[in-house]
Amino acid sequence: MSAALPGDAAALRAPNAPGDRIELHTHLEGSVTPARLAALCERHGRPGLAAECLAPGGQAFLFDGFHGFLELYKRVTGVMRTPRDFHDLALDLAAQLRDDGVAYAEVSVSYGVMLVRGIDPGPVQAALGEAAAEARERDGVTLRWLPDAVRQFGTEAAWRAWECAERAGRAQGVVGFGLGGDEVTGPAAAFAPLFAAVRQAGLGVSIHAGEVTSMGEAARDSIRQAIEACGAARLGHGLAAAGDPALLAELARRGTFVELCPRSNVATGALPALAAHPLRAFLDAGVPCCLNTDDRTLFGLDLRGEYAAARAVLGLTDAEEAAMNAAAARAAFAAPAPPR
Repeated sequence: MSAALPGDAAALRAPNAPGDRIELHTHLEGSVTPARLAALCERHGRPGLAAECLAPGGQAFLFDGFHGFLELYKRVTGVMRTPRDFHDLALDLAAQLRDDGVAYAEVSVSYGVMLVRGIDPGPVQAALGEAAAEARERDGVTLRWLPDAVRQFGTEAAWRAWECAERAGRAQGVVGFGLGGDEVTGPAAAFAPLFAAVRQAGLGVSIHAGEVTSMGEAARDSIRQAIEACGAARLGHGLAAAGDPALLAELARRGTFVELCPRSNVATGALPALAAHPLRAFLDAGVPCCLNTDDRTLFGLDLRGEYAAARAVLGLTDAEEAAMNAAAARAAFAAPAPPR
């Protein structure tokens, strides 16, 4: 599944130390800090916007429920416009990851949103490649990039996003391509030819699927489409699989890796509380998985906290945590470089 990038090691020792954490599901746009949002608002002539997005005191983001989160996301991404903006976001994220003990991260970047806003992803990706080199030198953190498309924007828009990602390629740190957005309005199977092209190009496929459990059987069908029609090696969230032993068994048989985001699911209302997260179902079924932050600053999360909460509430053991981190290293779309 992995192909080494320039400067990457061919293999990685089993990661157990705190500074060896791996994160595979984190969105660049969702890592904007309150301070960076304020700076971007000033830069682009929207000084009042930051106050609309932040809680009193300006140290945390404010939203109510899933639709409130979507509105917040639209607002903050509206001031992410130039290659410099994304370069700054990437270096901010690298500092967060360093402080969080994360050595390697595959970071989603929404090419789909850029294109619909008239932003050329090419110069942005070049800036992200430069930022990754700086992050490796400054912070000892390896950043790789997962451009993605948005389901509800349609297949034609997704193809445009993929063409931009393919042009950037591994030389600029692109290791895979993803699909997010509304699972109801954009069934994954419609994108099967696109993901055949992604696999043909030798890049990894990670698809958000089964995140909205209220969809019932449709959510489980979304997972099946992602793995069967699109050949996804990894699933984002995958919550709906936990209610279907046969589907869990199929994920385990295929070795499909699931990028779990427990406290993100609570923040968006996909789950009522962390205790309701089906982590144990995935582990007991032998499905390879790890924990992730998703939109770390918008939700106020870090990876240390994800694993600590899973130990306290979901019964995760130290051995299971180490095994999940090692599985994440194996599931990475590029071989993580060893610590500097």
